[in-house]
Amino acid sequence: MTLLCIEGFDHFLETDISDKNWLFGNISFIDVSSTYARFSGQGVKSAQSSIGYIRKNIGVDKSTIYFGIAVKKASALTPDYSTADLPFIGIKDEAGVYQVKLHVLADLSIGAYDGSNSLLGSSSSSVVPSERWFYLEGKITISATVGEVTLRVNETQVLNLTSQDTKNGTDYIRYIEFCSMYNDLEVHFDDFYVDDAQFHGDCRIRTFMPDSISTTNNSFTASAGNKNECVDETLSNEDTDYIYSSTLNHKQGFGITTGALGTVKGIQLNNHCRDDAAGSRKITPLIRSNGTDYSGTESDAITSEYLFESEVWETDPDDSNPWTQTKLEAAEFGLEITT
Repeated sequence: MTLLCIEGFDHFLETDISDKNWLFGNISFIDVSSTYARFSGQGVKSAQSSIGYIRKNIGVDKSTIYFGIAVKKASALTPDYSTADLPFIGIKDEAGVYQVKLHVLADLSIGAYDGSNSLLGSSSSSVVPSERWFYLEGKITISATVGEVTLRVNETQVLNLTSQDTKNGTDYIRYIEFCSMYNDLEVHFDDFYVDDAQFHGDCRIRTFMPDSISTTNNSFTASAGNKNECVDETLSNEDTDYIYSSTLNHKQGFGITTGALGTVKGIQLNNHCRDDAAGSRKITPLIRSNGTDYSGTESDAITSEYLFESEVWETDPDDSNPWTQTKLEAAEFGLEITT
């Protein structure tokens, strides 16, 4: 099992959406705000599928993916499928070619189409509730002969298509694209995951910001005040206050407070950073658990513009067991300059 990415949309605005490896079509019709959140935090709105979408690069080519996302059809208007090239959810290959398209149809069923707009099959009617949240999950397999589209709404299977031709481009999936349902319907999205091996059920993505400073990994400098207060803004304020270092192998860690948690499927560590000098710099995400430092994957070269460097840990690297509130609040999270 590999949890490839998770997203709660809580720590950036629509103007920063590309910082998290998301792409967008016409930002005028995309908005990220607490107004569109399923719970607390933020969610994202797509207001017009003809020009407004967000697209996630999952970072690797996969022939099969499982995904989940909270969805709210925020209007009583009837979805309009008259523009078949504009799906509510689109599955694309690395060249940006549609492999599978999902449409909400006029009877509030979900239709699965191949990349050339031929219907593969549809659910029963009224599986999509109007003007309230539901959790949509999908398994998509790309193949000319054994393709699959399985959909679940609130953990109940509503569509199961097997032995399909879902190949319209290459043999892989690289992007998932979210739009509205056309006809000027406003759609809200939140609490998104992608896995390559299993469904996770209805999930909530929560965001925790630093509230304490590591006494072991504490080499960076604060631009002003306390280090944790320079990096604790839920919405990054970039160069307003920050921590910095230009020294190879410098490490900086922080603690978090989570409060009571349910089952933790995994965590994603996000470092929002930029390079302000000539030469190549890279960082490695860092977790300190049970007194030991564990490094993630070294980033690409840090650019002069702020980007999020993110990595998922499904389990505590110290014992390979699931994360819990106790483990998370005892651990420290940060980065090391490795190049």
